[in-house]
Amino acid sequence: MSVTVEGPQSLGDKPSIKEVLKNRAFMTLFSAQFIENIGRAISGLALEFFIYELTGSPLMMGILAFIWLAPFVFIAPFAGVYTDRLDQRKIMLASNIVSCIASIGFVVIYLLYSFGYLLTYTYVDGYYDSGLPITIVVVSVKHVIWPLMALLFINSTAAAFFFPARSAYTRLIVEKKNLLVANSIGSTVFQIATIVGYVLAGVLAAKSYLGSFIFDASTFFISGMLIGMIFKVGKKPPKVEREKSENLRAEMKSIVKDMKIGYRTIREYPKISYMLVIFSALTFAMGAINVLFIVILQGEMHLGQLAYGLIQALMGATGIITALILMSIGKLNRKIMIINIAFLIVAGSMYAFAISRNIYVIASVLGIYGILSVLINVPASTIIQETVPYEKQGRVFGTQQLAQGIAQLIGMAIVSSIAEFVLPMYVLLGSSIILTFIMFIGFLFSFRKGLMSSDYSLEKSDDSTKGKPLSFNEIEENKEIKPLSTTASTTATLNINEK
Repeated sequence: MSVTVEGPQSLGDKPSIKEVLKNRAFMTLFSAQFIENIGRAISGLALEFFIYELTGSPLMMGILAFIWLAPFVFIAPFAGVYTDRLDQRKIMLASNIVSCIASIGFVVIYLLYSFGYLLTYTYVDGYYDSGLPITIVVVSVKHVIWPLMALLFINSTAAAFFFPARSAYTRLIVEKKNLLVANSIGSTVFQIATIVGYVLAGVLAAKSYLGSFIFDASTFFISGMLIGMIFKVGKKPPKVEREKSENLRAEMKSIVKDMKIGYRTIREYPKISYMLVIFSALTFAMGAINVLFIVILQGEMHLGQLAYGLIQALMGATGIITALILMSIGKLNRKIMIINIAFLIVAGSMYAFAISRNIYVIASVLGIYGILSVLINVPASTIIQETVPYEKQGRVFGTQQLAQGIAQLIGMAIVSSIAEFVLPMYVLLGSSIILTFIMFIGFLFSFRKGLMSSDYSLEKSDDSTKGKPLSFNEIEENKEIKPLSTTASTTATLNINEK
């Protein structure tokens, strides 16, 4: 396949917040993302509380989390392949439309439940100890639960396509020197949406879950309209030239081949390979929190929806402050070192979350998580966008989602299977110990392999490498990528040797 990728690419230029804020395509995209994230926060909280109220089961909360994550395991690799093949704008628009339909489905199911159409009743005859007869009515909500789970799977599948498409398209419309600034703005948008979304979610869910689901559907509708505007103000992705598959079998073979390219691309960059392993380990250990979070807050601490929303909003507030600081810095060096330190602090704070049931301690831990999530996600996304060729980024993001999704599903499956029999405190302590051990090994490994070294050492040696013959890998890379434009100042660098 061949593509054209153009745009200023010098890492040595000074990052500019002003340039990013004036980028109409980028700001339109993240306005859409802001509105969509509010909707996801509102419907996510409503769905968690609603299903827990219906079932009261930690196992069901694990199944709910499994349903949400499953598409990121089974669908994400395909999404990454088609992100590199198709117009990312069309993928994002289609994703929004599907999510909007799924959200409308939540409204319909809740209305049917409210009128009693989805409930089934079983009458069981029995006797009191005194010998008097009694009829027990058992109400089943299974016909409420499974449609909600099916709609959640559809919504998550749409998200699995949206996220790699958004990340790859961001790389297309933002200059490389401004990627950290753009990702920081994106993180700020997400954190603000978290604050607004969870506060609104707490208010709406405390009154009516129906209002939460209606609000969610409306946000996807508005977000879709904004993404439609990107077709006018945004850059059109370069055309990908590839042979058309003759049949379904040939298409599947080409998809598998593209997935392998994503995996091999990750292996070419040691820092990205390390991130893949360490992120997967983190998501495995954090599976306990994903399953037990609602169980602890609602089941053990007896917190309502509003308190839950306010605690989540605090996490968003600390994330905003951190993202604004990163935005003002503009450029981070030694990103792996920053990620490692953040992971170690995550491991330490998990012990407090496991042991304490004091609302102020839990709020403090989540506030720390807000800071750490930005210090982990922004540098990680920037590393991939700065080093991986644009035309392979969808497959790389898809492979990353696959590995993390598998690890998280395994972690949640283990936690869900034992959560009915073991106190949440012991489960969380076990996860904390595992994460601490993993990060200790990771820190030693990354130090010995030099992964915490400078991210921009190539800038100092650019002049000295000019005119040198290409390596075998570079020759093979250039066989695949044939730029149609030869303008020296605008042709993108297609092969960067150090992550």
